[in-house]
Amino acid sequence: MKEINIDHQKTESYSIALSEKLCNEFYQGTVLTISGQQILKFTPIEQVNLFVVKNLFEKWKDETSKIRSPYFDYENEEVKEALQSFLNKLSKHISIRKEFFKPLLKKSIYDTWMYVFNPHKFISIDCLSKPVIVINELCEKERYFKINKSLFQALIKKLQLQNKPALPQEEAQKIFDDVYKNFEPLLEPASKYVEAFSALLKIQPQDLLISHETPEKNDFVSEPVSENILQNKIAGQSHTYLKKEATREKTVNDLFAQNHYQTINDLMQKNEPETILASHKKTKIHELKTAVPLNLKYIFINELFGGNSDDYNLAISQLDRCADYDSAKNIIEQIYAKKYLWDVDKSETMEFMELVERRFYK
Repeated sequence: MKEINIDHQKTESYSIALSEKLCNEFYQGTVLTISGQQILKFTPIEQVNLFVVKNLFEKWKDETSKIRSPYFDYENEEVKEALQSFLNKLSKHISIRKEFFKPLLKKSIYDTWMYVFNPHKFISIDCLSKPVIVINELCEKERYFKINKSLFQALIKKLQLQNKPALPQEEAQKIFDDVYKNFEPLLEPASKYVEAFSALLKIQPQDLLISHETPEKNDFVSEPVSENILQNKIAGQSHTYLKKEATREKTVNDLFAQNHYQTINDLMQKNEPETILASHKKTKIHELKTAVPLNLKYIFINELFGGNSDDYNLAISQLDRCADYDSAKNIIEQIYAKKYLWDVDKSETMEFMELVERRFYK
């Protein structure tokens, strides 16, 4: 079976960035919650929407299974019937606030990438990992699979032919392996969905695959970034990624002024926490386009360029063509900092400017 090696860290980073971008676009003005019908049409990638609903109801199922009390008989038929009626009614009134919807969306984007690139591995882990595989439970999951749906249907049909309500995990997995071998040549190409995702937030297939290339000596390589750190950087805890303030007391030029701008070396001398770029402060960058790691790229796009990847790419291209540091500083200050109202005190702004400074080291 052919399996593609996905870089889970990069895929996680992209999923966080895209979920942040889409949520910021949807939850605006008076829009505080999203309904079930809106979820089904939330993105043009139907599989993502279905996985959101799938992940939502799986969480909900876990929650409802905990509705128990030592003071009442929950096994009574009337109680069970009333509870089921209540849950059915409740399921028709989905209303989710941004802070609760975003993690669901992030996981669903991530799951879709995993499913697109490795459908065999995804189904094996998501649907066939329990010690006992209940056929009816598997049938309930069928509605959530849009991509390669015929593969999932073939699996269910083959399992039903065993004439058993449930099967041991090993037996069910073996049946799926046989089904998958027949369907593997008919699977939908992953490139189709890479294009669909890229229309929402620019991405190339190689951006998510594990690279075995050894970086050049002077290339900037980021350390692994945890989901919490990334989410704090992208979402922010004290600001949104697009500031609405009309005026500022400081200009971007302040960032470059020696009496206002702290270098990483200054921070280290004060024993303050290092930024991502701290250990690379002395290293010259030969090209910004290749020096910014994927994790940091998504952070810059969302924090400094309002989620606009085209503007980010254009800015990087312009900066790489600059003859000197002053020219680069002028482009940033006159175009992008004004357009997106950059906050010079943000760590993302400082990290971006440190990269630019390193680009023009002598």
